[in-house]
Amino acid sequence: MKVLSGLILFLLILYNVYLGSASVRNGEVNFFSDVARDFLLLQELDEKKIVLIGPRSSTNGLFHGPLWSYINYPSYVLGNGDPVAVAWFWIILSCTFLLTSFYIVKKLFGTFISLSFVLLISVKMAPHLNSVFHSEATFFFIPIFFFTIYMYIQRKKSIYLVFHLLVLAILIQLEVGIGIQFFILSALLIFWFIFKKKLWKHLFAFFLMPVFLSNLILFDLRHDLRMAKALVDTGKAFHFFTTFGSWIENRINNTISLQLFEGQPNNLFVFAIFFIVMALTVVHVRNKNKYREIYLLFAFYYFGYILMSFFNKGILLFHYIYLLMPLTTLWLVSFLRGKYKIFFMLIIGLVYVLNLKSSESYVNAHRNAVENDYNSWKGLSKVAQEVIAIQKGKEFGYYVFAPDALAYQPRYAMIYNFKKSNVKAYEYVKKDVTYIIAQPPPANDPYMTHVWWRKVPVQISSEPKIVKKFPNGYVIEKFELTSKEQRIPHDKSIELGIHFR
Repeated sequence: MKVLSGLILFLLILYNVYLGSASVRNGEVNFFSDVARDFLLLQELDEKKIVLIGPRSSTNGLFHGPLWSYINYPSYVLGNGDPVAVAWFWIILSCTFLLTSFYIVKKLFGTFISLSFVLLISVKMAPHLNSVFHSEATFFFIPIFFFTIYMYIQRKKSIYLVFHLLVLAILIQLEVGIGIQFFILSALLIFWFIFKKKLWKHLFAFFLMPVFLSNLILFDLRHDLRMAKALVDTGKAFHFFTTFGSWIENRINNTISLQLFEGQPNNLFVFAIFFIVMALTVVHVRNKNKYREIYLLFAFYYFGYILMSFFNKGILLFHYIYLLMPLTTLWLVSFLRGKYKIFFMLIIGLVYVLNLKSSESYVNAHRNAVENDYNSWKGLSKVAQEVIAIQKGKEFGYYVFAPDALAYQPRYAMIYNFKKSNVKAYEYVKKDVTYIIAQPPPANDPYMTHVWWRKVPVQISSEPKIVKKFPNGYVIEKFELTSKEQRIPHDKSIELGIHFR
């Protein structure tokens, strides 16, 4: 019976991975802004080889580390910059994560619980496997984060503390705000534990953190401590970016959901799971059984992180809580022991089915929207290939436009496709033939088009010779400019780049 149930779980896990890889198998990548920006960073890394910072954060003056770029760089080089090749690496990385998570959870709770954990995690990952960016990558490191702190408390060996601090540094490198929150929580816990157990020598392990974060420290020293100042200013800020009621409601909803479901509102079932998990956690802590410390750690990090999020005066975006899924999923499946096993098998089965339906719905919707979505990599490449086909090997200049003023998606798509086809294309340069390549306006503001931008900052006022619209909403305009028109300079502020490079 155990072998059969294990085999069924394993086959379901394989199906989840197969489901999640559907878009990549079709040569598609959800090339939204954050993913496209990461590819521009990979391009920068390919040119410079050594960089100290990664993408800018939502806080002005604060940057994430370059770790995600370095992790992806080998696949970027092997794939010659092709996002689909890097997306295949994300599939491999996700499978590696599932395997290591299986080993870690097996060490804590045994094989069946470990398979159940991987089952739930793999189905929740499925919608995200074709669009992983730096903040979402924190998700991969939560099981080892939890395992190292638990083993340190259990065995009091400094080697587990060192590995835990290394994981904390990785979280900071990937997403500086999230990483710092977890560092504060762990530091408070570890200092308390060291003083309680009189493990004074273990304090020296914290001297490794400046080594692990040396790139960010060097950058800050070179730039007048701009990141340290940004962190201090953020902590002082009391301005809310939403109504106070919405802010509180968002925190309560995120707390109760336990992040067990993908994109579903809280309902009676969700509330029931939350209260059952909390009640049984209290029972385990009060009974002081061998799992008491694990449940204390679950509660400490989960509620501690939610409380730390109160420093964020806006709504918690998805990637701020996505990394909690492994923690809360492990919390849930841990009850597949003893007299509650059958009851929790039913709960977990229902959680899996609901998440599977959500993931299948997402994958099918994305499959049907292929090339019609403005974030579709295949759709973006078709825009570039149309320009190449019209030009037939002749040189041209081009300008890219996006309503967000960053244009990460069309910029990288044009750079990659033009380079791959060995065409003479010049970005931000007016030639005899010059193209405007424009992203569609947002659905809620259809008047935010490229027309004013083309006439005023770009300084092209003549009418296009060719206008072509694409299913994904993109527009290309071909202009044949006179020598006089070519000499009219554009506004240099439209030359987009990666912030503070």
